[in-house]
Amino acid sequence: MEFWKNELSELNVKNKAKYQKLFSQLVSRVQNNRFSVNPGIKEFKEHYVITEENRLNSYFVHIVPKEAFYIFKEMIKQPDIFLGFSVLAGKYNDKDIRVSCFGVQCNLLGKSLTKRKP
Repeated sequence: MEFWKNELSELNVKNKAKYQKLFSQLVSRVQNNRFSVNPGIKEFKEHYVITEENRLNSYFVHIVPKEAFYIFKEMIKQPDIFLGFSVLAGKYNDKDIRVSCFGVQCNLLGKSLTKRKP
């Protein structure tokens, strides 16, 4: 685990404000049942949205900036490892749905949720 801490501490995700906004929007979409929970990887221009079904008996929806994908790919191979800050955003098929944004500090993600308009 120490290896991953070192790798993550050296990672510099650009445009964190963009990912904060994506994170809060995704949490809102899950809360309002406007997110289709389909395990797999969706690729966008600068990031991926990765949905896992059985991490810690929950669905996890990860926003992963492309510059962090190489680390995420290695870490995701370990199903019992916690991949960082996540929030409980809803339920689907009697399992929790948790949302995370890999490579962006938890204090920034938390702030994005408090700034969100109802």
